[in-house]
Amino acid sequence: MAVAIATIGAMVVPVRASVPASILTSARIEHRGLTLELHFGFSGPVPRLDLSTHGNEIWIALGRTRIAIPPRPLFGSETAPISSVRAIQSDTNSRIVVEVIGKSDYAVARLRDRNEIVLRVATTGADPNIAAPIIVHNSPRRPAPPVARPVAFAAAENTRPVSLAQPVAPTSIAVNEDSGQAGHFVMIDPGHGGYDPGTESSAGVMEKDLALQIAMRLKGALETRGIRAELTRSTDVFISLAERTRIANSAGADLFVSIHLNSSPNTDATGIEVYYLNNTTDRATIRLARMENGGADGYGTSNDSNLNYILTDLRQNYKAIEASSLARMIDAQAVADLDSGLGLNVNALGAKMGPFYVLVGAHMPAVLVECGFMSNAAEAARLASPQYQDVLAGATATAVVHYFNGDLAAGDL
Repeated sequence: MAVAIATIGAMVVPVRASVPASILTSARIEHRGLTLELHFGFSGPVPRLDLSTHGNEIWIALGRTRIAIPPRPLFGSETAPISSVRAIQSDTNSRIVVEVIGKSDYAVARLRDRNEIVLRVATTGADPNIAAPIIVHNSPRRPAPPVARPVAFAAAENTRPVSLAQPVAPTSIAVNEDSGQAGHFVMIDPGHGGYDPGTESSAGVMEKDLALQIAMRLKGALETRGIRAELTRSTDVFISLAERTRIANSAGADLFVSIHLNSSPNTDATGIEVYYLNNTTDRATIRLARMENGGADGYGTSNDSNLNYILTDLRQNYKAIEASSLARMIDAQAVADLDSGLGLNVNALGAKMGPFYVLVGAHMPAVLVECGFMSNAAEAARLASPQYQDVLAGATATAVVHYFNGDLAAGDL
């Protein structure tokens, strides 16, 4: 730390010079199949992620950082979909600006153990799980899983356990010292309930029951990680779709996570997908939304006026970027943890926009997690397994921790 000397009267007073906490010292580009990976190296602490998008540009603000690389550090190496990379020095707001060509997906992470910020960019749809490599790297260290081969899951029985007296808590994970997690609060919403069973497996297991079980495990996983969590329902009761977000708003939640199970006429369909509120023209998504929106309070009807009503929710339109990023992180983290922890090959269906009424009216970023397909007998059996539920809940909680820490983000341009 540089020190200057100032004289005040007869006193000599040391004055600390204003020195940046970090220095951006390197930039390189790597080709990972159809994905381009940008690595930015730092001397000193890696700045907290502060990302925004402006048209076809991604801006990464670098607080208290001096730039020690050329303004066009990768000139001559930039290839589509990246058209340019600029490092801009400013007295108040230094930043990295990445300009892309056409529609693109991106994922960015602060890797403090490597003193790097890593940005992955690909043409939209070219890398369906673009965030997975950096999400897996950024995951807290956990003990090796007890099994090194795929786990056999018995067929689900026709039972409806509603409460978990002693849910198995996930492995304790230390909270990052700069995360401020004690102040964060997540409202978890188990889908359906009471006389609204949701979808049902061929073995007779109901969505409302599995949603509650997974939600209770997610609550425990978040609390283990130092994040306060509550449920919109903790028993088998019906709550209207509008009331669910009202509960979250009244409680002052920072995030709203609704837990559901999927169904498809195609019994071979499997996988995890996470939705955030927006309109869509995708027929499969509209079909799913109409199924999930089937509430008795009038919100579930499928007429056009009700579907268009969703677009009037300006709060969620404003939060769409944050919700989209969280949705991508949950999807990638869940698939990565289930594959590595249970020896599976789970289908990552990605983050999608959808007209789900349960997300309407939330004053905070809100997502709906479709944990798997009840219409697929094998996946339904896995979903009913406590071991599978624990890993799924733990992965979702880890993604939420990343979101609150500001060390991961994902989205599209």
